[in-house]
Amino acid sequence: MTGPLAGLSVVEITEEISGPYAAKLFVDLGAEVTKIEPPNGDRLRDWGSGGLFEYLNAGKRIAALEDARALIERADVVVENLGPGALEALGFDVEDLDRQVLLRISPFGQSGPWRDRPATSLTLQAASGWVSARDPDRPPVQVGARIAEYVAGAYGALGALTALRCASDQVVQVDVSSLEALLATLPYPMLLAEKMHSLGLPTNARGAPMLGVMRAADGWVGINCLTGQHWLDVCEMLGLPEFAEQQIPIMMGGPERAEFYARAEPVLAEQTVTEIVELAQAMRIPASPVNDGATILDCPQYAKRGFFVEQAGFRRPGKAFRFSSAANRTTLRNRGPEIAVPFGSRTERPFAGLKVLDLSTFWAGAYLTCYLGAFGADIVKVESIQRPDGFRYSGAFPFEGDDWYERSGLWQATNLNKRDLTLDLTSQRGREIARRLAAQADVVVENFSPRVVEQFGLDYESLVALKPDVIMVRMPGFGLHGPWRDYVGWALNFEQTAGMSAVTGYPDGPPCNPQGPADPIVGVHAGVALLAALEHRRHTGEGQLIEVAQIEVAACVTAEPVIEYSINGVVPQREGNRQRGFLQGVYPTNEDGVWVALSVPGDDAVNHDVFDELVAGWTRTQSCDVIGKTLRAQGIPAERVITGEHMYGIPQLDARGFYEEFERPITGAHRYPGWPFRITPGPPTHHRAAAPTLGQHNDEILRALGLSNDELASLRDERVIGERVLNA
Repeated sequence: MTGPLAGLSVVEITEEISGPYAAKLFVDLGAEVTKIEPPNGDRLRDWGSGGLFEYLNAGKRIAALEDARALIERADVVVENLGPGALEALGFDVEDLDRQVLLRISPFGQSGPWRDRPATSLTLQAASGWVSARDPDRPPVQVGARIAEYVAGAYGALGALTALRCASDQVVQVDVSSLEALLATLPYPMLLAEKMHSLGLPTNARGAPMLGVMRAADGWVGINCLTGQHWLDVCEMLGLPEFAEQQIPIMMGGPERAEFYARAEPVLAEQTVTEIVELAQAMRIPASPVNDGATILDCPQYAKRGFFVEQAGFRRPGKAFRFSSAANRTTLRNRGPEIAVPFGSRTERPFAGLKVLDLSTFWAGAYLTCYLGAFGADIVKVESIQRPDGFRYSGAFPFEGDDWYERSGLWQATNLNKRDLTLDLTSQRGREIARRLAAQADVVVENFSPRVVEQFGLDYESLVALKPDVIMVRMPGFGLHGPWRDYVGWALNFEQTAGMSAVTGYPDGPPCNPQGPADPIVGVHAGVALLAALEHRRHTGEGQLIEVAQIEVAACVTAEPVIEYSINGVVPQREGNRQRGFLQGVYPTNEDGVWVALSVPGDDAVNHDVFDELVAGWTRTQSCDVIGKTLRAQGIPAERVITGEHMYGIPQLDARGFYEEFERPITGAHRYPGWPFRITPGPPTHHRAAAPTLGQHNDEILRALGLSNDELASLRDERVIGERVLNA
């Protein structure tokens, strides 16, 4: 194998999706992976035509259970997802492992009061907030295509690569909770609910994206206004300027909403998806096709980039990340005694000493740097007083005061563990300082549209001239090349383009946006690629350009529909809350607005409608707590469909220390979500510091570069730096 992790040995004892996907990411990075199936085999072999099993396990060796012990003794990483106690039940003593990293993925984690609680993908989605009321007239619905299981696997790979850098003379365990993994990908609804409560506003208010998913002449299209300017441009595009000043009441479901859609829908229904997307993008409106398993294969951007590849007679997603040529062509080492501990910089804070220049905005890039900072890296986040990070305005309101841009819980949770520097990169002095910081950085991260960093002289070629071994992580929405490289977009666009929206919702209803996970999932995959590149640099001294196109990551975790279409020629329909092999759904309780999700193994021949009617007839007479306790006592997974205002105070999360509290100027003390795994022995906490205020570390960072007090004063006078948003 070749790649940045060539020579790393991984053994997996896994089934279905989460564990195999974690190990697949190691394969994609060049590691040698051996799969040992549990005694009854991997159930995914019988799923559909077996294409999903092939996708997850391509490039792996398959070995028998009786060979497991010898293979594990020589492995660097062991991966298992059979559930708490299952590995031990097969006769493996964890204490016998010698300095390996043991990655364990389970529904609720290896500890806590819910450790042995029965669970399925649906009930985990319910317990984490992924099941959402996307149609007000029907039960809340899950995110489709088993995407949730890929999420846990991606976090597992990130945790395992991090653990390889943790100092220990014994086995290092990475305990991944799927529940926490799903919570970690949400846009911090617990923080928003807390804030709305403090403002005396409804805690579970949820404005729908505008316009959202709309019917076109030949399919579905997503039009996703992120700013007030987008809304004005949409009204102009549709020929409806009279609605330009009514964005907020329409978004929040006021009486104007029905009138607006009644006027807009016929206009869009007369145009094709391609026509709408091209016109909207020409006006810089975030719009994209809502692809399904068939249309995604013809999508021009994926096609030009050669993303979907042939495998055993069907097509599947390619890799989630792309490296510059050095790491792709180099076999770094052969396994031997000298690399028994494969990563050489093991420490309690595994990224201690790593210097990162954070040029990111909004969520995906900042999520990656937040993670690196949590485990020891020095993160310098660059904003400007002219144009601060736009995420500061999400979940914050101008009526909160002159410093309202400091009050976003979303921004704070994504920017823990960082130092903040303001620089006007449109000025020569600002660019010069940025270049001086880049010359000292080990890693530079950005997630703008292509050409943004180029115009500031901070592209990879320019950075290499400053520091030859720099690693740059670029996370463009649509990729650095291809016909859509300059398209604008955000998370909803990437979910729509990649097929996430097409598989979410009811069979007879429109596609629905998952509304959140694309950004952090991209950040996690970028972290996996970055850790591999750091290992490559440790062995070769070479830097690296890493490209992580957000639409490609989203497609990697939505593999099932394209594989199924490629094999069978059938576009899988949305399944609502159903899943093959289960009788399950989301049902009302006797409490107003409270829903419960439950799953039982079942034959697909059973009439699901009759099952739903019978179950709902019982659940609507019972409280959620009674339903859960009654069913779980019989081994039946059941969970409340949780919303933001109920995400604190969960016994399992408290027992595992998922939330950590930090005091911050202006906004005070708040509890922030951590990372969905525990590394033992390893870092004792999830985070290190509260999020900074705008420009909080200007003097500290610039004095370290040798700037004098007079120079700092001059930079402030010229508004190259500052501590307040200009014209806020």
